[in-house]
Amino acid sequence: MEQSWERERLQKTEERTWASTTVVEELKKVSCMAAPMVVLMVSLYLLQVVSLMMVGHLGGLSLSAVSIGGSFATVTGFSLLVSLVFSNLFLVHAFSIC
Repeated sequence: MEQSWERERLQKTEERTWASTTVVEELKKVSCMAAPMVVLMVSLYLLQVVSLMMVGHLGGLSLSAVSIGGSFATVTGFSLLVSLVFSNLFLVHAFSIC
């Protein structure tokens, strides 16, 4: 009776270990692929923050103008560039597999 219980416990432990190592390996692969995009998005956010902090000392009108300009640039320019980067990454990855 005890031997069958020990076998079941050992088998469950082996399955759990295999699954956890597979998950960890996949997380490492995904994080290596996602790290450049995370850096890109954080730097784009910090670009707006820094410009708002510098212009904030000039006054309210200047601050609102830079805020509206930054929002417009984000919607029209940066989002277009980011979508092009994503599409190029997809195409490069798709053709490198073949």
